Order: sequence, then C-alpha cells, then structure tokens
Amino acid sequence: MLIAAVAPVTPVFANTPTDQANPLSPEEIREKYVDKMDLKSEDVLGFYYTTMKGSSDARVHNIKKAAKRLNGEMLDPHETFSYNQTVGNSNLADEGWRQAGVIVGGQLVDGYGGGICQVSSTLFNAVTDAKMTVTERHSHSKRVGYVPVGMDATVAYGFMDLQFVNPFDFQVKIKAKVYDGDKVVIAIVRA
Repeated sequence: MLIAAVAPVTPVFANTPTDQANPLSPEEIREKYVDKMDLKSEDVLGFYYTTMKGSSDARVHNIKKAAKRLNGEMLDPHETFSYNQTVGNSNLADEGWRQAGVIVGGQLVDGYGGGICQVSSTLFNAVTDAKMTVTERHSHSKRVGYVPVGMDATVAYGFMDLQFVNPFDFQVKIKAKVYDGDKVVIAIVRA
C-alpha cells in the first residue's frame, strides 16, 4: 500500500506571489528566518518555507517531529541523502507518530505520519533552490496545497523516498524547524 502524507488543499503557497497570508516579499521572509535560525546569509545555499495553517494537532506533531529529525543533518561532499533513512518509518505508532491526513490511491484518509510530506516537499524546494542534485522524487497522486503544483515530494517508507546528492566540495547542513506556530522553514547551509 502506498501512503503519502498531505495537508488539506488551500490557496496559500509559500514563496510565491500568491502568498496572501504574508505581506512580506520572499526576500524579506528569507531574511527574517535566516536571522531566526542564527545563520549568515552568505552561508545559506537554499531556502524554502511552507505554512501549515489549519492543520490538525496530530499533523502539526508529525511535522515538528520530522523537522526535528532533519535538523542538523550533515552531508559530506558528494554524499547521498535519504529522507526516509533520516526521518524513519512514520507508519509506526509506537515511535510516536500520530494519525492525520494521508493520500492513499488518490484519496485522503487518516494514517500514521500524516504531514511528513509537507516537510519532504519543503526540503525538496530548499534543495532545488540550492541547486543540489535530486536523484529520487515522487509527486502525490492528488494535488496538495502547501506548494505550487509540481513542486511536491511525497514519501512512503519502503516505497517512495526523497533523495539528493551534495554536489559541492564542502559539507552542507540541513536546518529545519517550525517557527511562528505555523511556518515549516528549511535552509541548506554551508557547514
């Protein structure tokens, strides 16, 4: 069974001119969260954020848990990163994952780990912004509302992964955190 976590479809997209929920420009948003992450702008190779407004408490819990597992991950030069290997199997209730909306066969149903695809999609966009080499990515079978069409990255442990390679000759670090209660913020930085 293929399972992909998803948020309810909403008209708000991060980092695009259609983000009516935030009056700041994408550059101002980037600067704001780079400051909050205590990073130097020149060290930030890629950045992206999404909003999880309207998400259930269980979904927010899963998103925060996945972001925490990503935060601080280091990639050596030319090393391959696996989202599933880093975040782990989100289908396991005994590891603290909660039930929230997931897409199964194009339908939204409850399943453990609902929400983690918002984190993988945010990461995918930060990685793309950093011009890293994506080696595996899958789109949802149903449209999601937290990124523009075609910019999502669904994951399902054991079936679908998000993988990319650090193409640089230096280490990079993933910084991931939820800020302001509803912003999933990910930066790829020079380590």
